[in-house]
Amino acid sequence: MKIGFLGTGHITSSVIEGIFKSKLNVKKIYISPRNRLISKKIRKKFKKVSISKNNQQLLDTSNWVFFSCYSKSRA
Repeated sequence: MKIGFLGTGHITSSVIEGIFKSKLNVKKIYISPRNRLISKKIRKKFKKVSISKNNQQLLDTSNWVFFSCYSKSRA
């Protein structure tokens, strides 16, 4: 299974951490380049994580995509 995450922040970091602690069979996780600092930390921590060049590439290469962003009303 290849999973993609649009949005790279605390939500994505926590979910990815949980995925790798679980017994899910994940081939690759693609994350958006939105927050470079957090993206690089996640990629460094987990070998199966890759930073996509852009959101379209993430959508094209993932079987499942999670939209993990705050709504405007929260900002």
